[in-house]
Amino acid sequence: VLGLFGAIGLPYFFISMLAKRRQSKFISLFPEAIDLMTRGIKSGLPISEAIKNAGEEIADPVGSEMRKVTDGVKMGNKLEDMLWQSASEINLQEFKFFTVSLAIQSETGGNLAETLENLSNVLRGRRQLKLKIKALSGEAKASAYIIGSLPFVMAILIYLVNPTYVMHLIIDPRGHILIALGLCSFVFGATVMYRMVKFEI
Repeated sequence: VLGLFGAIGLPYFFISMLAKRRQSKFISLFPEAIDLMTRGIKSGLPISEAIKNAGEEIADPVGSEMRKVTDGVKMGNKLEDMLWQSASEINLQEFKFFTVSLAIQSETGGNLAETLENLSNVLRGRRQLKLKIKALSGEAKASAYIIGSLPFVMAILIYLVNPTYVMHLIIDPRGHILIALGLCSFVFGATVMYRMVKFEI
């Protein structure tokens, strides 16, 4: 069981951690890329050239995604199609907002520079709100970690003081039932606490 968990769970956990770190870095750099595109459009550049400049000036992972879009356009693909392809790979609401803004502007027209400038302000506001929520929910998360670890800590302490008292749960079939019920209650409570401190923006 431990081998199966290690073979499946650990790689998934490691890759998820790397993906979240990459998404966090992308969100922090993306408003700067939009500002650079906005300045390029105001100076007279088309949107494809503005995206190319952002890919060259902004650090990865934003720069690499912009360069991927530019390379796809050079190969003959439509800009909108390449943006939607990148949006599905990145899987971030911020980039989807950007793609939708360009798609609507290409159909209806309007001031693209102003649209992107407003989008940059919205993305910065979303990031500030996320940081504020993270700070406000930090105490609740710490309490959840402490409460969640108490059953296991107490079981270890009782085992050190009186091993026979705890071993009844392991030896007696009724103890197995109590352990199963306790774990189910623990998972249910942890899920409820996780949902209480998780906010979607």
